[in-house]
Amino acid sequence: MQNNQLIQYLEAFGALTPDDKLCLSENVSVKTYKTGDVFLQAGKIANQVGFITEGVFRYFFYDGQGNEITSYFMSENQFVTNVTSFNEYSFSSGSIAAETDCVVLMIDRQAWELFVTEIPSWNAIIAKITSKVLLEKTNFQRQLINQDAKSSYLSLLKTNPSIINRVPQTHIASFLGITKFSLSRIRKQIVDE
Repeated sequence: MQNNQLIQYLEAFGALTPDDKLCLSENVSVKTYKTGDVFLQAGKIANQVGFITEGVFRYFFYDGQGNEITSYFMSENQFVTNVTSFNEYSFSSGSIAAETDCVVLMIDRQAWELFVTEIPSWNAIIAKITSKVLLEKTNFQRQLINQDAKSSYLSLLKTNPSIINRVPQTHIASFLGITKFSLSRIRKQIVDE
């Protein structure tokens, strides 16, 4: 059943034959993560890609002063991995951890390579997804640079409403580049308006 969620998502970007769908179903496994479980540790090579069917993950790293910085969140109907690490066999500069309990359809490197050779539309579909995600992330980050903290929070609320109430406020504040105190003040202002 959860495989259908992945197949439906992929078909929004390109056609899959019945054989393609069978290949996917036979080579994807389901894995659950509890809040706080690590999907990918900084300094390790990403050897798997997950498709989130339930839950939220967070990608984070530490700056030169040792402060934890949240770079982005991934939730339902999104892939979770460090794309650069996976594609280039390089060490991940950040970590990915479950912000909530999560259910993920796992694709290990061997299965991914099988899909590349066995599913004719695989590379084109993945290229379209990667392009879409990169464009969304770039546009959102560009907005953050050009907005005040309140506008940034409202943008996050608009683009990712399901994340706001499921992750710790400290992580949202870090993602927006503000303090937890500032975030609390902004949330109170919005409620009072």
